[in-house]
Amino acid sequence: MGVQGVVGQCPILPTPHFFRTSGESLRFDKLIVAPGTLDSTELSVFNQFLGIKDVTLIQSDTEKPNLIFKTFAVDFSNLDRAIPAPLPPYHPQKSHHSYNLSVDKEQILIIYTSKASKMHALLSLVQLIEDRRGRLVVPETAKLWANQPVNFSIDQVRIVDYPKFNWRGLHLDVARHFFTVDEVKRFIDLMAFYKFNRFHWHLTDDQGWRIEIKKYPRLTEIGAFRDSTLNGHYNQVPRTYSTERTGGFYTQEEIKDVVAYAKMRHIEIVPEIEMPGHARAALAAYPELSCTEKQQSVPGIWGVFEDIFCSKPESISFLKDVLEEVVALFPNEYVHIGGDEAPKMRWHACAKCQGIIKANGLKDEHELQSYFIQQMDDFLTAKGKKLIGWDEILEGGLSTNAAVMSWRGEQGGIDAANLNHNVVMSPTTYCYFDYYQSGDESEPLAIGGYLPLEKVYEYSPYPKELAKEKQQFILGGQANLWTEYIPTFSHLEYMTYPRAIALMQGLWCYDKPSYDDFITIFKEHHEPWLQGMNVNYSRSIYLPKMEVSRVEGGVRYSFKSTQPNEVIDVRFDGENVGPYLDVFPSENGEQNLVSFSAASTKNLDERTIKFVNINQHSGLGLDIELVTQPHPKYAHNGALTLSDGILGSRPWKGDQWLGFKEDSVEFILNIPKGKKIEDITLGFLDAKGSWIYLPFQVEYFVAGRKGKWLKLAGHAVISEYQKTTLNIKTQRLKIRITPIRKIPQGAEGAGNRPWIFLDEVILNYKQ
Repeated sequence: MGVQGVVGQCPILPTPHFFRTSGESLRFDKLIVAPGTLDSTELSVFNQFLGIKDVTLIQSDTEKPNLIFKTFAVDFSNLDRAIPAPLPPYHPQKSHHSYNLSVDKEQILIIYTSKASKMHALLSLVQLIEDRRGRLVVPETAKLWANQPVNFSIDQVRIVDYPKFNWRGLHLDVARHFFTVDEVKRFIDLMAFYKFNRFHWHLTDDQGWRIEIKKYPRLTEIGAFRDSTLNGHYNQVPRTYSTERTGGFYTQEEIKDVVAYAKMRHIEIVPEIEMPGHARAALAAYPELSCTEKQQSVPGIWGVFEDIFCSKPESISFLKDVLEEVVALFPNEYVHIGGDEAPKMRWHACAKCQGIIKANGLKDEHELQSYFIQQMDDFLTAKGKKLIGWDEILEGGLSTNAAVMSWRGEQGGIDAANLNHNVVMSPTTYCYFDYYQSGDESEPLAIGGYLPLEKVYEYSPYPKELAKEKQQFILGGQANLWTEYIPTFSHLEYMTYPRAIALMQGLWCYDKPSYDDFITIFKEHHEPWLQGMNVNYSRSIYLPKMEVSRVEGGVRYSFKSTQPNEVIDVRFDGENVGPYLDVFPSENGEQNLVSFSAASTKNLDERTIKFVNINQHSGLGLDIELVTQPHPKYAHNGALTLSDGILGSRPWKGDQWLGFKEDSVEFILNIPKGKKIEDITLGFLDAKGSWIYLPFQVEYFVAGRKGKWLKLAGHAVISEYQKTTLNIKTQRLKIRITPIRKIPQGAEGAGNRPWIFLDEVILNYKQ
C-alpha cells in the first residue's frame, strides 16, 4: 500500500509502510512514560538522538503518561482490532519487527511486536517532534530550549511500519585504516538511527590484523601495524610512501564492549576473518602458515597478493583456533570468512597443496578452495554458527551450509539462491560507497568508480532475473566501505551519508517515494539532523547538475539546480553568461583550455560550486556512432563522452570514461564534409590495479564501395594518448580496438578479461 497522503508530510526515513496525518497536532511540554516502560538503553538512545537529556522523555509515577507502549502478539490476525482500517498488506514473516505509532490530541500510542520494533518506533518518534518554531528538533537547536519552558508538538499521525528485508547492513573495513572504539560506536549510532541492523566488521586483511587472539599474540604484536602506507592512488606513477608506523587493534574486552553496545541498539555484528586470501598481515606474524614460509612484512600498499594461507592442515588448524575465539566474542548468527580474491599461484606450485588435491580427488585449485571453506563451514556449524563469504566461494562448488555475499554483480547471488543458499546482495554497481559520489573536482580521493546518490536510490536486492520462488533466499543487502582511501572518520562519514539513507529506502520500503520526494524529505528534515549531530555528510546533491549535449557545430554545457525555483549562473571570464555555455571546436588545430564555473544564486557554499575544464580541440562535439556498446556500469553519456572535451582524469572516475569488456570495440566517426584528417589521438587509461589495461592494437578503416570497409592503418597501443598520422579525407572513419586476451599471471585479476577505458577522440584537421 505504501505511504498514504502527501509524501512531503512524512519526515521519517526510511519511509514508513503506512503513514496518514490529520493535519492536527499534539502539543506537550514533556513526554511522560510510566516507570518500567523503557529500559535505560531505550531512554538514553532516545534522548541522545533528540538532544535534550531527561527533559523531553522522562519516567514518572506521579504524572499521567502521554506516551503509552503496548506489546502486540506476533500473530497479526488481530491487527485490525488494534489499528483501524485501512491497513497495509499482511506479511506474517515481518510481524516480529512491526510497530504501530499513532498520535491523537491527548497521547502517543506505540504498539510493538519486539524490542527491535520498539526501538524503531522510538526513533521514528524522534523524527516527528517539532519545536516551538515548527522545526524538527535536532541536538544543536535543542540546546536552545534546554533551560527554559518548551512547547513541543507532533502531528497527529497513524503509522504502521515494518521492514522489507531482515538484513539491512553496512560494512566497515578497519584493516586498511584503523578506527577507534569510539568512532566505531558513532558509526553504529548513525546506523541505528536509520534502522540498519547488521554491522559487517571487516577485521583482518593484508594491511592489518585488528582483533586480539590470545592463543596467537603475534597477530596483533606484528600483524596490527605497518611501517609504511601508500601515498595517493594505487595507479599513480611513481609511487611514494609515508614511512610513519600506523595501525592498532581491538582487545577482546573492547570487542565485547562494542558487541554489547550494538546489541542494545538492535544491531548484530558480523565479524569477518579473511581467508584464504588477504592474509599478509597474519602471515607477517606467522610465515609458516604460507606455502613458501617466507618472512614478509605487513604491506603498506593496496591490492591482491599472491601469498595466501596454505591449505595444509597446520593452516586449517590455526584458522579454526582463531574462529574458536571469534565465535566466543560474537554471539550472533553469522561469521564472515571472506573467500574473495585468493590467487592460486602459490597453491599450484605447493607440493602440500597438490597432495591435498590428489588425496581428496579434487579437480583443481578452485575445488581446493571449496575444500578449504568446507572445513570452516563444518567447524562453524558445529559451533551453532552460519558461514557467509564473498561470491568467489561459489567457485569450485559451494560448501554445504554457506551463505553468499554477492559483490561482483548480482550473478553470484542469483546462482547461490538458485542452489537454495541464503544471499546478501552487495553489488559494486549500487553498494560500494568507496566509489566517487560526484564527478566534481572537489571530491576527495577515492578508489575509482562512480556511484551518485540517485543511483543508490534505484537499488532493490531482488534481481530481476531471479525467479519469484527463489526470492525467499535473498536476506537483504548492504553497502561496503573499503577504506584504502578513507583515512579518517570524517572522510568515512562523508562517503557514507546520505548514500546510506538512500540505500535503506530500498532495504526497508515496499513502496518507496520518488527520488525527488526523497530529496525533499532529506533536505527539509534530515540534513538539519545530520548537521546537528555534526556528521560530515556529502553535499554533492547541491552541486549544479551538468548536462552535456550537442548543438550545431559544438557542445552545450547546461546546468540544472537541485533546488526548486533556483537559478544557476555560469561564470566565464569573470562574467555571468546564463544557465549554459556553448563551446565550439578549435579552428586552428590547437588544443585550448576553456574553464568556467557554475553555482546556485542562493547557495554560494564553496562545496557547492562546480568547476569545469574543457579541452577545446578540433573534433569537439564530433558525431560518433558506437557499434560496440559500453558496459552499463561505465556508459555515462554514451558516444558524446568521447568528444565532449572533458578528458578522463587520474585517479579515474566512472563518469569520465567509457568502459568496455568485449573481444573488440568498434565505433564510427562521422567527419564534417570537406575536412581532411591529419592525425587522430585516442585517449586510453592504463590502471592495472583496477584491471584496466591498454589495448593490444588499434586499426583504422575508411568506407569503401558497397558498404565495405578498407583498412587504412593499424598499430600496437603503447601509450595512454595514442597519436596516429592518417592524412586522409573521408566522411566516415571506423576504428577497431582489440584488447589483450587475458590479464597476465602475477598481476591482479590474472586470467580475467581486462577492461578498456576510452576517452577522448581528438582530431586534427589539415589546414
